Amino acid sequence: MRKHSRHTWIVDVIEDGSASIEVDGRSVTPIPEWLLPEGVKEGDVLSVTHDRREGKSSLLIENDPAAKEDALDRSRKQVSRKRKNDRGGDIIL
Repeated sequence: MRKHSRHTWIVDVIEDGSASIEVDGRSVTPIPEWLLPEGVKEGDVLSVTHDRREGKSSLLIENDPAAKEDALDRSRKQVSRKRKNDRGGDIIL
């Protein structure tokens, strides 16, 4: 039986030969840095295709600049909305 799935990985941190990857917006898991495509940096969004069958599992990991730009755009909009609703002055130190 063959299974095919698609996933989105976001590179959180790369250090000491390991990368922390946010998988499908749910969990963060470490992977060896050598699994990543050449040139991948922290903050990059990766499109991952997984094929699994008896005795074999393969991943195709591709940098997805368009998905990264979409994520950054959503983040900018969210920050902008929060700023509009921030009255300020609520914190006293």
